[in-house]
Amino acid sequence: MNSSKRKEAQSKKEEAQAKRVLKIIMVALAALALVMLIGFSFFA
Repeated sequence: MNSSKRKEAQSKKEEAQAKRVLKIIMVALAALALVMLIGFSFFA
């Protein structure tokens, strides 16, 4: 009984960490897109 609660808590932690990583990746991609747009506007 106790191990199933532990596994459930662990999976929730992993899920939260995965969501955090996805947010970081999305923000990084958005920032990269902005940098590329600004760069192309200067060099085009």
